[in-house]
Amino acid sequence: MSELISGPTPAPVPVPEQMPGRADEGRPSVVCVSGRRVVQVLAQLDVRTVLLGDPTPLDLACVVDVPMDLDLDDWTTAEAALRRLHATHPVEAVLSVYDAHLPLASFLAARLDVTGLALAAALNCHDKLRMRLALQAADIPGPAYAVVADEGEAHAAARRIGHPVLLKKITAAAGRGTRLCRDPDEVAEAVTALREESSPNLLVEEYVDGPEYAVQSVTAGGVTEVISILSQHTAPGPRPLEVGYDFPSGLGERGEHDLGRFVAKALRALGFDDGIAHTQVRLGPAGPMVVNVGARPPGGLLCAITEAVCGVDMVRAAAEVALGRPVTRRAPTARYARYRCVTFEASGRVAYDPRALTDARQQAPSPVVSMDVDPGEAVLALDHPDGGTYGRVVVYADTEARLEPAYRRILDTLRPHIDQATT
Repeated sequence: MSELISGPTPAPVPVPEQMPGRADEGRPSVVCVSGRRVVQVLAQLDVRTVLLGDPTPLDLACVVDVPMDLDLDDWTTAEAALRRLHATHPVEAVLSVYDAHLPLASFLAARLDVTGLALAAALNCHDKLRMRLALQAADIPGPAYAVVADEGEAHAAARRIGHPVLLKKITAAAGRGTRLCRDPDEVAEAVTALREESSPNLLVEEYVDGPEYAVQSVTAGGVTEVISILSQHTAPGPRPLEVGYDFPSGLGERGEHDLGRFVAKALRALGFDDGIAHTQVRLGPAGPMVVNVGARPPGGLLCAITEAVCGVDMVRAAAEVALGRPVTRRAPTARYARYRCVTFEASGRVAYDPRALTDARQQAPSPVVSMDVDPGEAVLALDHPDGGTYGRVVVYADTEARLEPAYRRILDTLRPHIDQATT
């Protein structure tokens, strides 16, 4: 049985003398700020779970020890509610694996003086300007950048830096928060699309041309270990979408060693002490440059790929670091992986063979095939400002030579295309 604790106002929240369920068994208490996957992992680790939600999903409220419905934008109230719980049933750590809630989780950990990612690190990853300033102060190479408040300043910054440039929201800069601008017209369009009255400033950054890599790492006690490095494919359209990954990275042992050292140095500059990170790096003409750092597991299917090829579950690793436990390592199930997103060169109504979604489950090693749209639904071209990815295909193999045939077999069955009859 679980008890629901709400804290929408500063009024005291009743806390039971003894937490329900198995609270008397001496299990460590961990607070997680949102997160279905985190709840599943914490259950496997046999810890007492306190879940902060806005609101808490009913199915999760039934399985955690203490669900707390809170306004996650009201940090003062969240702290007050958690302090009342902490006073009678001490928690050992606070964590989150979602960008939007990382600063709150670190704030609560700092205020309660328990384990959690350092607040400076969480804020530096949440705010792209803070990230650039912290890296620059530590002499970590990065792209030229400027903060702009309007279209005129954006044009001036782009001329000074040199086209092409990236325009980013200072917070929430991933995905739809970033535009690639090759000329002044695209700069104007990007400013209109990205600027918000609540946060009018934007970041103009130099576009670094070169191969890109996704680096997954675990930091404990300030020491960073790289778990996986994947080469990353990015679409050339107005939104620099991530459309594919490969493992191994192709850098070789020496190249991966050097890239890992660079990432570890960058994370130190950002204030990482205990947590996990997904870092994107470009190897430009002047050397490696940090594109972005997320103090969280990678998105999409990269967590599953990392676990398959390296034996580490990044979400579980985040919880284990918070608890001060060694990171669990399992034997890899594959040596090579290819991950490609489904995109379209033209807009229209999508067509594909749904049998491919079930046929893939019969293959070994088991690939992943999924679509986010049903046949007949409208999709947008990859070079459309609002275009995106509409599915994904992941194949594994024991040798590099087997990757391409495995991938082609799935594409030949799936056959994603635009139905010309309905366009």
